[in-house]
Amino acid sequence: MNSSDPERLPQRSPQRLLGVVLCGGQSLRMGYDKASLVHADGTSFLQHAIDRLCNLCDAVIVSGHTSIDHSVETIDDPVAHRGPATGIAAALKHADLHGFAACLVTPVDMPLLTATHLSGLVDQWQKQDEITVAESDRVQPLVGVYPVRFADPLKRLAESESRSLFRWLGSQDHHRVTLPASCCHNVNTPEDLTDVR
Repeated sequence: MNSSDPERLPQRSPQRLLGVVLCGGQSLRMGYDKASLVHADGTSFLQHAIDRLCNLCDAVIVSGHTSIDHSVETIDDPVAHRGPATGIAAALKHADLHGFAACLVTPVDMPLLTATHLSGLVDQWQKQDEITVAESDRVQPLVGVYPVRFADPLKRLAESESRSLFRWLGSQDHHRVTLPASCCHNVNTPEDLTDVR
């Protein structure tokens, strides 16, 4: 497809949502790929993350590298290990090229996050068409809906020295949806697994 030809681009629906599982981290504190961890439902962390997005989105992709097999498309970070802003920017570019209106982003390492939790963010985005992120004990920029019109600003952020999504959100109009702190618990170390089983 020639992306410079506007008549050949997919038609964008105002409600078409792409689910994105972020898998770009190095998992240094865990010691191995967090996507391969076994979830309480018997699947991998990655499959659980894909499944919860399938319930809410028109399609799902994985952003970043993972060592385990899965059934959805993967897009690589343009530069490895540059932080989640890089993965989100790449996902938004992909979404824009394929006619999606926004990306619903979640990290692979939040095993207690469910489709029910995420549905509130989707509902808010559908009403306002603005960046909509979760808030628990703090803002959770890796759990949110990002409209494709923010692809270029996020690309600039990803290419900057700061790359802090938290700081960047402070300069953008956005909505926050409160979620229980427990569902936004990241699993970063083997010890963290005891809190989610």
